[in-house]
Amino acid sequence: MENIKKIKFKLLICSSSFFIIYFGVAFSMLMIKPQEKINKQSNLKITEKKSQIRGNIYDNNGYLIATTIRKYDLIVNPSVLRNPKKFELELKKIFGNKINFHFKDKLSSNLKYLKVKKNISLKDYNKVLKIGEPGIKIEESYIRKYPGKSLAAHIIGKVDVDGKGISGVEKKLNNELSSSKNIHLSIDSGIQNIFKQLLLEQIIKFQASAGAGIIMNANNGKIKSIISLPDYDNNINNNLSEKQVFNNATKGLYELGSTLKIFTAAMAIESGNGKDDQLIDVSSPILLSKSQKISDIKKINFPINLPEIIVHSSNIGTAKIASSLGHTIQDKYFNLLGFLEKVNVEIIETSLPNINKQVHISSLMSKSYGYGIQISPLHLAKATSVALNGGKSITPTLLKTKFFQNQNKQVFSTETSRKLRSILYLVVNDKYGTGKLAKSYYYPIGGKTGTAKKLIEGRYSETENIVAFTGGFPINKPEYVLTIVIDGPKPQKFSANRNTAGWVVAPIIGKLVNRIAPILKIKPLNLEPSELGLKKYKIRGATL
Repeated sequence: MENIKKIKFKLLICSSSFFIIYFGVAFSMLMIKPQEKINKQSNLKITEKKSQIRGNIYDNNGYLIATTIRKYDLIVNPSVLRNPKKFELELKKIFGNKINFHFKDKLSSNLKYLKVKKNISLKDYNKVLKIGEPGIKIEESYIRKYPGKSLAAHIIGKVDVDGKGISGVEKKLNNELSSSKNIHLSIDSGIQNIFKQLLLEQIIKFQASAGAGIIMNANNGKIKSIISLPDYDNNINNNLSEKQVFNNATKGLYELGSTLKIFTAAMAIESGNGKDDQLIDVSSPILLSKSQKISDIKKINFPINLPEIIVHSSNIGTAKIASSLGHTIQDKYFNLLGFLEKVNVEIIETSLPNINKQVHISSLMSKSYGYGIQISPLHLAKATSVALNGGKSITPTLLKTKFFQNQNKQVFSTETSRKLRSILYLVVNDKYGTGKLAKSYYYPIGGKTGTAKKLIEGRYSETENIVAFTGGFPINKPEYVLTIVIDGPKPQKFSANRNTAGWVVAPIIGKLVNRIAPILKIKPLNLEPSELGLKKYKIRGATL
């Protein structure tokens, strides 16, 4: 009996010792500083900076377009180096010209911490260890990488050295990303790539200084593509110019010329001033003062109706319509279309439109055809959606999934929108249309060209233009809006020495739609206007 008690006592002692040792080891593991860990494969001491891994950004199809990866920096404690000069020579053997030796004097100093080489491999670190000097370690941190490089650079944006968003989605959604939340955008990388390629080709061809483009769902505001050129590689932080980082599509403000006639036409139809039998005399310029007049490029010696005013892009006709509407109606719809405020979207690079607020007939008329009002391409795309989608307001978004409040407020009637679609179809598909080079033989496109003299230091240039196109497809039942702006194209021999929107921007549209429509699962539809449910207006010719 006594022996049994002794055995039980010994077992109790052994089990107690085991638990003491087990919990002691566990406790010591918990007490190890979290900043330091051991890499088992290479037995390397790695100092890890405390930080939460930033969330990834994906495009609409789940392709990774922004992510965070680990990087290792080589750290040296110069105060304990035995032979700094020899150490420097050995580093040169390992890294060659890939290392900056401006710190060589510091290797002989009493510094405790010196970052010698950023972003090294563990293999190279092992080579450094074999030099045999003490005070060497690597520091682990995180770096933001953008697999698409310049693709969607202005949308995604950048982070600073501490991994905090400083532009684009990276900044606007910094709180979410900093909390390791992944963001899924509405952007389609394939469409983005096609759009950029076609726009860049045209910019180079016409020796233009910049360009911008937007493709957006006309009914829910989801943006499929935003292009701003010139652009930049998000992975590169040095030697970037202001022109490269500036977002022309969302922050740039431009007088966009005759594209604004769409909305003057919509105001006229909505107010009952755009009836088919209502004719306007456009045979003579409108004299505003001794030095200011409103005239047309095309000479039309007979009264024309609203569809003809838009198809021929008559400044005189549009100005007379605006005059009949008045400031109150124009201001009302400019407000409803969003021309008096910034566009609320998931990037910070947006601008407040610049509008001539003078209550004068010349201001009223000039704004009706795109002068005296500076808006961004995104403003124009948003307003175009309203004009084409049945007259309902939309909220642009870069997010794949987003819940909207107060969406689809009625701005124009469905009948006004239907009539506009028929007119804008003719701008592209009628032989007299200013946008006939935008035509596709597979998909019905409608839209409006716009050419405005470029405002440079308060004066209008006689040689430089801002050219634009905005419209939608398929125009009988618009699913997507296309808006393109090109800054400063030069006249070329192949364009009959012209640098207007019909020659510069329109040719991109048909090519673009033909390539992206299959991606968007839109079937070819080459039908007559009546088969598309569009009204066929007879457009009479004019002379140049």
